[in-house]
Order: sequence, then structure tokens, then C-alpha cells
Amino acid sequence: MQKKLIALAVAGLVSVPAFAQSNVTIYGVVDMGYKYLGDNIDDGVKNRSAIDSGISGGSRIGFRGTEDLGNGLKAGFVLEQGINADTGTSAQGGATFGRQSFVSLSGGFGTVALGRQYTPAHALLAGNIDPFGLGKGTVGSIANFYVSEARLDNLAAYVSPNWGGFSVVAGYSFNAVGNEQSPKIDGAETDTRAWVIAPTYKNGPLYVALNFHKLDPVMSGLDSTKVWDLGGTYDFGVVKVGAVYGQRKSDDAKIKQWALTGAVPVGAAGKVQVSYGQRKFDDSASIYDGAKVSQWALGYEHALSKRTALYTTYAQQNQNEEQELAGGTGIGDATDSGAAGYQRGFNLGVRHSF
Repeated sequence: MQKKLIALAVAGLVSVPAFAQSNVTIYGVVDMGYKYLGDNIDDGVKNRSAIDSGISGGSRIGFRGTEDLGNGLKAGFVLEQGINADTGTSAQGGATFGRQSFVSLSGGFGTVALGRQYTPAHALLAGNIDPFGLGKGTVGSIANFYVSEARLDNLAAYVSPNWGGFSVVAGYSFNAVGNEQSPKIDGAETDTRAWVIAPTYKNGPLYVALNFHKLDPVMSGLDSTKVWDLGGTYDFGVVKVGAVYGQRKSDDAKIKQWALTGAVPVGAAGKVQVSYGQRKFDDSASIYDGAKVSQWALGYEHALSKRTALYTTYAQQNQNEEQELAGGTGIGDATDSGAAGYQRGFNLGVRHSF
């Protein structure tokens, strides 16, 4: 209740009509912890220790509002800003609401939303399969090697109602990475048009989802990139297991990637987290054809309350080629070394939601 009163007061300072008509809530996450990163690669930097933000989940503050329009129709909005809590600066490259910013209409027909939004691939990975989440500094996250788009700009998305556990998301963007009608370079299109469709089935302990999207062009003069991911989870009670397999294809190059995950409850408040996965680069015209990166991770999370948790993770990533694999990063938020060898990382932190 107190959060809603504060939110309404803030909304009133900005706009009296918004205060009068909207039910606005402030929410957020502050995630801070210790992070160690090290490797065996001869690049002049062997290890790094830091107190960092957004390790288990991105630190953020958001504003969410709804208005009942009658006859089952509702309007809504989300404005969410990423925060580097260790320095007090904005995340997502300094964008004011770089995590999410959209307006929506919902009813018996489903939901239509316009703006910067999460992709179905993000919902598949972060929301369900990856037990470590997709925080920018999460050393255990499968996002360290599994390439995916987390958000799309200018997205017009449709989310269907739930039909007996089945639902679908479909969307289109005239430019998924910035303002539409970007200046052309030498007469070539520079906007990245994107379309996506993602059916999902969820029934009790079973969750299965397919994501397919196309980016065209990803850069001026390049062909389109086609992406698909198929994954799911099953909760046996004593353990929740997950798996995902995906491919990204552009011109003659292809990335094949997969991951296996698990979460084991420990008492009423704890859980052990594990994951293992690989990414392989195939391009017969490249000297890096067959290059591969793999990662395993082990962690533990303990809830102190419904909103506060402690966590710790250890992970190691291995590369078999001196190369820069297409997309992805090194372990945690370390730079991909581009060299054969391993990187390893350790996290210990606290996450508080409000």
C-alpha cells in the first residue's frame, strides 16, 4: 500500500491526469555482490575482483500502471530503467527506460503492446530454463554463451489468451535496434526489421516453448539472420530440469547451441542450481569453422524472505579456438578473450526486490 501511495504521489508531480486516472505502482530490484573473474589466457590480465551490480538479476526501478476502461478492456504501461547500483548510473547504455517501455491494451482478445519489450526468447531462457537468470554479471548464466536477443525496440506485439495451457506471442518491428527510418548508407537499408512468433504450452509441471524470429538486415549489406529455439522444463518436485536447443543462421554461417539445467530445492528456502551447455560455430568459408565454447556452473540460492535472497555461484567456460565467436560474451560480463583456454568466475551477493 505504501509503495502505491508513493507511486501515485510521484505520478501526480509529473501529470495530474495520470494521477487521477491511473493505478501506478513502483517496483524494482537492487542486486549487489562480490565477483571474481580469472583465466589462463596470456592477454596481460589474469583476474579481476569487484563489487558489482546486477549479478543475479539486473538492478532496476520501474513504473507499472493500469486503467480499467470498462467492458473487459484495460490500458496499461510499463517504464523500467536499468541501474548500475554500484555507481548510481543508468544501465542499458544510459537509456532512461532501457529495460522496458511500452503501452498496452488488453481484453478477452489478449494483449496488444507497443514499444521496447522483452523477446519470447528472453522469456524462454530467463523466465523458465536458466536457474541463474540473465543478470549482466551472472557467471552461471547460459547467456554467457547462448546467443539471444533480450529486447526489441519499436515492437508491435500480440499475446493471445490462454487456451487450455496453450498461448502464442507474435510481433513485428520496423527497426528492432533504434529509431525507424535510420539514414541509409550508400543507398542500403540500415533499419533492422524483425518479426517473431512463439507458441507456448504450460500445464502443471510441464512447460514447452518454441521461438522463431528473423532479423533483416542485421547490418547494411548483410543478409537476414534466422533464429529458432526450442526448450522446456519439467518440475518433478525434488528437482526441476530444463533443456534448450537453438540455431542462428546468416549467409553460410550457422551457430548451434544448447543447454541442460537443473534446480534442486533444499529445505523450504534454498535451492542448488546447475547448468551445462555448448555453442558451436559452423562456416565452411571461415578458418574458425568448428570453433566451440562450453560452460558449466554450480550455485546455491537461499531466500531470507519473499523479497530478499543470498546467492553464490562458480562457473567455468572453455574455448577450443583462438577466435571471436559470433555474439555472446565471456563469462559473467568479461570480454570474450578470443583465445583458446578457459575463463572462470565466482559470485557472492544479495538481491532485494520491492
